[in-house]
Amino acid sequence: MVNIFLSCSSHDQTYIKYIIADLGTLPEKYKLFYFLPPYKKNIPIDNILERLYEIDLFILFITSNSLNSQFVQRELSQAIYLNKLNRIKEICPISLDSSIDVSKDNRIPEYIKKYIHLSESPLNTLQIVRNFIMSY
Repeated sequence: MVNIFLSCSSHDQTYIKYIIADLGTLPEKYKLFYFLPPYKKNIPIDNILERLYEIDLFILFITSNSLNSQFVQRELSQAIYLNKLNRIKEICPISLDSSIDVSKDNRIPEYIKKYIHLSESPLNTLQIVRNFIMSY
């Protein structure tokens, strides 16, 4: 089983739900984890961060909304920490917003800047995500 965490802002849920719907066709060995409204309960951020210990792959969807989200920033910090410990195999950051200068934006940790994929459309994002996931 390959556990995949999708980190995104709830303000970008229309775009992300399109990606999630398509990923529903992945082979059964892949399991997606994400948190989008409506939430099952008020899930404390600590519970979400604990879930990251079970994750193999971390996908970050970069938008102004996600970079300004306290939850996304905490998820990303935890994912970087776990990646350095080899608990998370790989982090795949994808910029969905061409107005963000990913090389200069100080909200993006240096640790991931050289790995950022730039996406111009939902179809392109889907191709990046599928290629990343299917390599495991």
